[in-house]
Amino acid sequence: LAKKILSLDDPGYIDLRSPAGLGIAGVIYNYDGKVFASDEGRMLYEMGDDCFHIGNVLSDTYEDIFLNENLIEALEDSFTLSVPMCSDCALEPFCGSDPTFHYATQGDYIGKKPLSEFCSRHMKIIPALIMRMEKDEFFRNLCYEWAKQ
Repeated sequence: LAKKILSLDDPGYIDLRSPAGLGIAGVIYNYDGKVFASDEGRMLYEMGDDCFHIGNVLSDTYEDIFLNENLIEALEDSFTLSVPMCSDCALEPFCGSDPTFHYATQGDYIGKKPLSEFCSRHMKIIPALIMRMEKDEFFRNLCYEWAKQ
C-alpha cells in the first residue's frame, strides 16, 4: 500500500488493481492443465465453483483461455471507477476491487461495499498509513524506501 500511495509504480498485487489483475498480472496453471484467473479462483473450483476456471492448456487455444467469458466478465466488473461507492471514494486511487473475494463472500464480482470486509479493511488501513506517514518522519522515510523497491 505504501508503494501504491507514494509512487506511480503498481506494486503488483492482483487485488489492488483496477481492473483487477485476474488473468493480466498472472494466471494459475493446475497440474491437470486447467487454467484459472487466480489462485483463489482455483481454490473455489476445488470447492465446486468453476466461476474463475478459464480453460485448459491441453484442449483450449490461447484465445479461448484469455477471451473466456468467466475472465472477461470479472475484469469488466472490476473497474473501480465504474463500481458504486468506489467511484466516489477518495481512496479509490490506492485501492482495488478484488472480484474473487467479493464473489466468494457475496456472490458477485462487485459486492456490496458497505458489507465488504475488503472495503472496510482498506478504508481503515489507508488513512491510518497516510496519517502515520504525516506524523512520523522515520516511518515516512521507511515507506519511501519501500516504495523505491
